[in-house]
Amino acid sequence: MKAMDLLKRQKLLRNVTDDVIEQTSRHIRYRRFEKRDFVVHKGDAGSSLLMLISGRLQVIALSEDGREVGLNFVEPGDYFGELSIIDGGPRSASIIATSESVIGFLPKAQAQALFYRNPAVVEALLQRLCRTIRQASNYRSMLGLTRAYARVYSVLEASMKRSAGDLLTIENLPNQQAIAIMANVSRETVSRAIRSLVDGQVVERDYRRLIVRDPETLKRLAKGEAELQFRKKVLGDDSELDRKFS
Repeated sequence: MKAMDLLKRQKLLRNVTDDVIEQTSRHIRYRRFEKRDFVVHKGDAGSSLLMLISGRLQVIALSEDGREVGLNFVEPGDYFGELSIIDGGPRSASIIATSESVIGFLPKAQAQALFYRNPAVVEALLQRLCRTIRQASNYRSMLGLTRAYARVYSVLEASMKRSAGDLLTIENLPNQQAIAIMANVSRETVSRAIRSLVDGQVVERDYRRLIVRDPETLKRLAKGEAELQFRKKVLGDDSELDRKFS
């Protein structure tokens, strides 16, 4: 596809004129990243605004013991690095590619001109910042859950969206390792938690997505409510298994 067509799919440029997109495209440089490549490192200088053209990325942080903790995913059409463009500070988090990805780099000077001269871009930025603040609040709440299963349910519930046919779905389900990083649990815990939802008919597997058949139960489980009763009903957990998996 032509660069203009690719940029028209970018959320930041969705409501600007073709002239603005054409002018912006002159300054963007594209780079390909392989799976598990670091796109940016926390603390790096923020010299460019980045736009994901294709592939998938994940924002990560390192825990005190050196483990990667996933924060959220970046999908095609998303942009990132805007905070450094606005305040001049370093990158606030590290980002890795979870699949082969192509990213457009817009230098800081041109990114600032794009921000300051286009009200539609400013509106998109403000909406994005509001979502980021809300997501950070939800993430802190999720990590405050004491039970590992509840954290997995919380990650899944946060990914739930309404799709065609008025279905509630979890699209492009991350692999179990990615969910484990986000929820700060083991991959085995993720596997058991998802299996319990499937067996309990809360969700239904549909290739790379989950169809949420009982959203109210998923929401309650994500809040840590009725978790033990649900698992005992579905899996027949006894007290020994409960101690093992909690």
